[in-house]
Amino acid sequence: MYLIHGAEDLLILESQDYIRRKAYAEGFTERSRFYFDARSNWDSVFAELKSPSLFSEKKIIEINIPLGRPGKSGSSSLLEIMDLVNDDHLLIIICGKLEKNNLRSKWFTSFSSQAKVIECKKVYPSQMPSWISTRLRDKGLKIERDALNMFVALTEGNLFAAMQSIDRLMLMGIEHQVSLDDVNDCVADGAHFDLFQLTDAAISSNSTRTFTIFKRLQKEGMQPFEVMRVINWEIKNLFNLSLEIASGYSVKESMQKAKIWQSKQKITGNFLDQINHQYMELILSQACSVDKVIKGASVGDPWSEIGRLLYLISNPKREAA
Repeated sequence: MYLIHGAEDLLILESQDYIRRKAYAEGFTERSRFYFDARSNWDSVFAELKSPSLFSEKKIIEINIPLGRPGKSGSSSLLEIMDLVNDDHLLIIICGKLEKNNLRSKWFTSFSSQAKVIECKKVYPSQMPSWISTRLRDKGLKIERDALNMFVALTEGNLFAAMQSIDRLMLMGIEHQVSLDDVNDCVADGAHFDLFQLTDAAISSNSTRTFTIFKRLQKEGMQPFEVMRVINWEIKNLFNLSLEIASGYSVKESMQKAKIWQSKQKITGNFLDQINHQYMELILSQACSVDKVIKGASVGDPWSEIGRLLYLISNPKREAA
């Protein structure tokens, strides 16, 4: 069993990917994902754990609790689930940042004693130079001091943007050391800025701009998984905000609590005013469908599925269709 929690979304996603790859290598072939909050009914995950696999295959069971608050019923369910897990199950619990009262809860302390706990701590702006240097070093590259300062300034503390830029630097075939010119060529004009413009256009309900950028990214050779990495980050933030709003917080309070960037508060607030949590669940369901197609677990065209997802985001509604 694994329990992943923390404030840094990229590190949470990377931890999940690492565990999944290791599990697939060990013979786990089925994967089920569940999303719960304090008001959820947990019957579906119990049914999954108790149902035999058609071909006696090993299952990965992922339980996402974005706000880290399963509620009284969910806490009891988590304790019961621990007793149902056997050698044919790999249970992964994924939470966001946990508050102190969550860390002291019975379900968390019980999991902590039996599961491997991975805490994905926030990378603060002062830590970004070291983080970027380490990531580059892991890929066999050094970086000049001026280039590093420029890299940090351009990515503005966003790990997704930084990682996207590092991936692009690798594609440039740079040997040994990253220069200031390399950073200007790759990061300043990088495709990841188009990716963030893509999500901004979508949550701004600007379908025309959304699909103009989307088509350009396809034409420039961007891979579906790269596009989804940024879209999933945006969806996770919006999903968490919609949960907070459904729990009784105002849009403004939810954004302040989540520390949404000042520059994004207007478009994020406008989007949240147009949808409800049920619609976010529809968006999340489509994102999961895209993920399955990209990984080969479902038949379909990844770009078409991403297009459907972007249509849902850029045409918000109050109720799920």
